[in-house]
Amino acid sequence: MAIVVGVENYQPRREGQILANVDFARNDAEAFADVLKSIYPAERLSLTLLRDSEATCASLKNDLGFAIKSLAPDDLFIFYYAGHGFHGAGGNRITAWDSNSLNIEGTTLLLREVLRDPLTASSCKRAVAFVDACASGFMAVGRDVVTSMNPHELTEFLGAATYSAMFLSCTPGEKSYPATALQHGVWTYFLLKALRGDAEEALGPEPYLTDTALRDYLRSEVPRYVTREMQVRGNQTPQAIITASNTFAIRQVPDRVAPVVPAGDLSRVRAPIVREYVESVQSGAIKSLPDFDKARGHFVPKFVTVATTKFVDGLLAPDIDKEIQELYETTKEVFKLRRNDIPHSSGNGQDSLDTEFFRFSIDAHQDNDDPAKYVIVKRLELRDAPDVHLEKIDEVFGSMFDEVVVDVDADALDFHDLVNLFEAIQAVATFYFAVLVKGFGWDASTTRVALSFVISGLGIGFCVFCHVVMLHHHDQICEYRDKIL
Repeated sequence: MAIVVGVENYQPRREGQILANVDFARNDAEAFADVLKSIYPAERLSLTLLRDSEATCASLKNDLGFAIKSLAPDDLFIFYYAGHGFHGAGGNRITAWDSNSLNIEGTTLLLREVLRDPLTASSCKRAVAFVDACASGFMAVGRDVVTSMNPHELTEFLGAATYSAMFLSCTPGEKSYPATALQHGVWTYFLLKALRGDAEEALGPEPYLTDTALRDYLRSEVPRYVTREMQVRGNQTPQAIITASNTFAIRQVPDRVAPVVPAGDLSRVRAPIVREYVESVQSGAIKSLPDFDKARGHFVPKFVTVATTKFVDGLLAPDIDKEIQELYETTKEVFKLRRNDIPHSSGNGQDSLDTEFFRFSIDAHQDNDDPAKYVIVKRLELRDAPDVHLEKIDEVFGSMFDEVVVDVDADALDFHDLVNLFEAIQAVATFYFAVLVKGFGWDASTTRVALSFVISGLGIGFCVFCHVVMLHHHDQICEYRDKIL
């Protein structure tokens, strides 16, 4: 059962009473509905799509009420909303086509009344909500609503079902940006990509798109796009409020059959790079963290739950926040930047630092595979043409990272030829640079290749140098092999 709403254009009124348009909200809703149709057979999907004038206060109340009342225990309820939203007049609210800025309480919908309370009263056990919304008194360009929404009240939504999640397009205080180049809101664009199964990095080995994998994917890709591809100063950091006894699957993506190419044909090996970054991953026992204290009632978790996740985040947050603040101060000094030139965010072990030269992020959380451990992932993505600034970047980060990761799309690669290719690259790398190729991951169903180099203790400049030279030898190796064949 799905209710999908997109309010881009609001009811015409007198000057000063008209709510600002929400760019691409209609397109977002239509695309989301199309994705649901591609995932679920028509006989299993009950879908209501409301756009602009179809999404009046009355129709939203009626359709949501009827849909939720009819839910059975085994049903999955999905709610998607793109439009204006805010916190006021009694709680978190979303707008309708006929909402009036002079009568907010009477012409908007209280999420508690139309979503949370009805779900609590229903027999529904599974519910997922996606909110791409904006607030700020409806005055600003963008969808910056969740800036004003009350996170505590949003969390209460989760008590309405056994397996439930609410995905939000941005963090309070931020905007949710539309992108003309994408013809979508940035967050919804990457949400759609993940739901379609086109974001291999968001899928597990089965492959399943899980609640936590989607959360991590959106939190990584949305800020990266905003900072690298858009001329805006602000950040956009998606949020997810999840409750479940364990990780749950949002969908399973069917295996894709890659076309078979003639034996020995390496003409398609020159695959485009999707993403490249340097990274370090640190893990350890939760009980070894400085703030872990049995005298205060702390205990080592045996499972991954909402409560244990928050507990571990709280233990990790002080050190992570301190580190991001120190890096912020160092970056400001080394690059001679002002405060507004370095957007940064911190909280709950999810921290980031953005400049025109690089994007740095830290993701600290409980280990999903071993609940008694924590994981800290530090990642640095360089902007285009970073060579001029490598010495300064090295001065900021030093030898923090120990892997170079390059993701490439490689349609129709033959597995054995691919192994031979990377063995050849490994020999070149080891001989010329004493850099050891750690290995690569290959998924036959998605033809995504991830190549990692161990760079133990070396600076960012050397990492980039090795990467450039490796790409150069990649072409040479392919050309040499083609001649032999």
